[in-house]
Amino acid sequence: MLVGAAAATVQVAGWRACDRAADARADAAPADAALIAITPETPSPARVRALSDAPYLPVLALAPDDWIQRHDWRALGYDGAVAAEALPEALADALADWQRDATLATLDRLEASFGVAEVTALVQRFGAMLAAARDERDPAALADMAHRVAGIAGTLGFAALGRLWLRFSEGDTGLADSARRSAAHAIATIARRG
Repeated sequence: MLVGAAAATVQVAGWRACDRAADARADAAPADAALIAITPETPSPARVRALSDAPYLPVLALAPDDWIQRHDWRALGYDGAVAAEALPEALADALADWQRDATLATLDRLEASFGVAEVTALVQRFGAMLAAARDERDPAALADMAHRVAGIAGTLGFAALGRLWLRFSEGDTGLADSARRSAAHAIATIARRG
């Protein structure tokens, strides 16, 4: 989902443009992520999630490079930031981390190689681990889970999830909320497999 000025600025395959975050509710399937152009009127990421009826929706900021450098965008609630000046390649790369179709294709390839039963069991155990991590509020317990989550995420094709949880496992505790949102995003991806 590309919202507001970002929708007018970019056209990226596989992403739908919305004039407002609330328009995403009309989608048959939940949005993979939201990209919001930073302006003085930009709603907060929390407001975008509320308008979209998606409390764990990953929200990325499309902003001038100096805004990205000056602001602690993770503390503001963003899960990523893309320099507006770097379009379109950087934007495509940033959005690719959240596009569920690529992850589902990776899981299909794993099934073809290792068998449906084996991959299904692994994905189910991973989903349970992610649910526990998403809901865990004790920082020490969450840190204990982080390295395992990161390792399995990379194997199963959840690139953004793996990178976030690896950084969290290495002591970047400011990523806890983003890590939880990435876990919820992966849970929703797994649920799409049926």
